[in-house]
Amino acid sequence: MSNTGTLPPSDPIQALGPSLFLQVLSHLPLGSLTSCLKVNKSWNDLVTSSPTTLYRPLAAQVGIEPPLLDELYTKDKATAQSSTWSNPNYTSSDSGGHEGGVNWKNVIKDYVDLQSNWKKGRARSKWICPGRNTVWRIKVDHEEGTIITTSRIDGILVSDLKTSEPIFEYEEIGSYAHLEFAKGYAIFNSNDDRSFEIHLTPTALSKLPPERRRNLPPSNRSITHNKGYSFTLEDHYQPPVFSENSEQSNLTIPPRGHLTYYKSLTPRTDCFAFRARIDKQYTSEERLVFGTSSDEEAYIYDLQSESNSEMERFVFDQQDRGRPNYIEFDNSYLFICHSTSVNVYSRNTKKKLITFPPPVTAPFDAASAIYTCYDPSRSTKKIKPNKEGEVLVGEVNVQGKWIDDNGFDGVMMASGQGRIAGREFAAVHYTSKDLFAITKSGTIYALRNYQDVLSIPNPEARDRAVNANLLAIVIRESLRQLSTHGEHVVITSATSVFLLHTSSLPPPPYNTGSSDQSRPTIKLLNLMNVHHKGMGQCSCLQMDREKIYAVYWALGESEAGGAVNYEGERILPPQEAIGDFGLCVKVWDFGLESSS
Repeated sequence: MSNTGTLPPSDPIQALGPSLFLQVLSHLPLGSLTSCLKVNKSWNDLVTSSPTTLYRPLAAQVGIEPPLLDELYTKDKATAQSSTWSNPNYTSSDSGGHEGGVNWKNVIKDYVDLQSNWKKGRARSKWICPGRNTVWRIKVDHEEGTIITTSRIDGILVSDLKTSEPIFEYEEIGSYAHLEFAKGYAIFNSNDDRSFEIHLTPTALSKLPPERRRNLPPSNRSITHNKGYSFTLEDHYQPPVFSENSEQSNLTIPPRGHLTYYKSLTPRTDCFAFRARIDKQYTSEERLVFGTSSDEEAYIYDLQSESNSEMERFVFDQQDRGRPNYIEFDNSYLFICHSTSVNVYSRNTKKKLITFPPPVTAPFDAASAIYTCYDPSRSTKKIKPNKEGEVLVGEVNVQGKWIDDNGFDGVMMASGQGRIAGREFAAVHYTSKDLFAITKSGTIYALRNYQDVLSIPNPEARDRAVNANLLAIVIRESLRQLSTHGEHVVITSATSVFLLHTSSLPPPPYNTGSSDQSRPTIKLLNLMNVHHKGMGQCSCLQMDREKIYAVYWALGESEAGGAVNYEGERILPPQEAIGDFGLCVKVWDFGLESSS
C-alpha cells in the first residue's frame, strides 16, 4: 500500500515556524550565524530582520568592552519594542526596527571589522601637536576628549584630543616629569622631593561627594603653586575654593581640561617607577590604585581613599634590591622589572613568587621556545595598502625552535638568551592570559597563561610551569616601549613599531618533545610609515581600543627626507608636526577614522 501522506518540509523555517527557528538561531556563534545569511533569501530575510534577537546575545561573546556594552544596553532598553521577537515578515531599518535603537548586527560588524584591522595592520595615520611640540609623556582622557602631556622643557599641558588646541597648563612643573593616569586621576612626580602629586580632571572631581570636595587641601600646597594658565579663559587660572562657608563653591566644577589638586603621596623611600591602574575593573568593587617602587620596597596606594598611607607594602629580599626599571600589577600580582629579570610578587602574601628568566646562565633555564629574527628589515614583506590613505605595513614571519628540538641549544646561545649580560628589562604588561616583557637588548618574552602558572602553590611545580610556558622572540633591535590592549600587543624599537596579536603565538607548553615538523611561525606586523630618526626620540607609547599613540620626532624625520610609502615616494610630516621642536604624537587609527 503506497504512502499518500505529505512529506514534511525540508526547510527548517517551514518545519518549525519562524518564531521557533529564530530561537534555534539565537544559540549560534557569530560564524555560523553569518553562514545562515548565505543559505537562501528566506533565511537571509529572517536573520536580517531580527538583529536584536540574534546579534544582541553575541555582543559580549565577541569581546566588546563592558562599558560600551552597558551604554548600548541602556540605549536599547530605552527604545525597546514591547516584544523581543521581531515579526519575521517585517523588514527592519538600520535602527533595528525602531527609531534611535541599537542595530546589534552593525555593532558586532563594526567590532569584528576593527579587530580585523588590528590583525592586518590596516590603519590611517594622523598627528597630535600639543603646545611647543616638546612632548615627553602622554596620557589620553577619553571622558573629556583631551590629551595630557609632560614636556622635555617644563610644564604639564592639557590639549584637545582632536584639534591639539591647548586648554590648560601647569607652568611650575620641571622637565621630563613622568605621568600616569587612571579614570580622571593624573599622577606626576614633583621633581623636588620624593612625593607624587595627584590632580583630578573636572569629570573626576564632579564624582566626589560634596563633603569630600570641601576637605580637599588648598591648591597652594601643590608644587604648581596655583600657577595654572587657562587657554579657554585666556588668563591665569585660580582653582575654585571648596569651603564650608560657601554652598555655591561646593558645587563649582572647573572648565573642561582644568586640573584640580587632590593630594600628595610620599612613600617611605625614594621611588623611581610608578604606575596607575584600576583594580577589579568593570565590577562593583572597582578601585583606582597607584603603585610605585624604590630599590628596596614597593607600595600600592588606594587613590580614592582619604588616607595617604600605602594600602600594600612589599619589602624586597636583599638579593632582589636594585633600581627598578618598570612596575606593573594586576588584581593578584605585582611585577618589577630589574636589569636582568622580572620579579613577581603575590599581592595577597606580599612575598616573591618567581623570577623569570631565572638569573642563571644555563640556556635551558631561560625559555622553552625561542623564535629569532636577527634582521627584521630584510625579513619584512611589504603589504600593499588596501585603500588610499592607509599606512604601509610589513609582515614578518618569525621561525623558532622548542626546547626538545634538535639545534635548540645553538639557537638559544646564538640569540643571547643563555646570557644575562645586557638583558636589561624595559617594560612589562599583560593581556587577558599572557604576560609580556621586553628587553633593551631586543627580546620579547611571553609567559603564556600566566595567572594559571603563578597560582600553582608548589614552588618547584610553578618554576617548571614557568619554564614550559615561557616563549622568547628575539628581534635584535633595541626595544624601548611596550603596551597592550585586549589581545593586541605593541612594541617599539629604535627604528620600528611592531604589532603582535596573541592568537599568532603557538599554544603552550613548549616542552612536549621533539618534532620532525617545523614549529608554527609567529606573525609580527611592522608599521612602516616611520623613520628611524623619528623613532629615536620615542619616549612614550599608549594605546586604546582603536588607536596607538607614540611620541615621535617629526622634525627629525623631516630633516632626514621623510618616510617611504609603498610606491617608494618620500612623504614628509605636516608643517604643524615639525613646528618648534617637532616632538609631537604620531597616531595610528585602526577604526580607519579620517585623518583630516
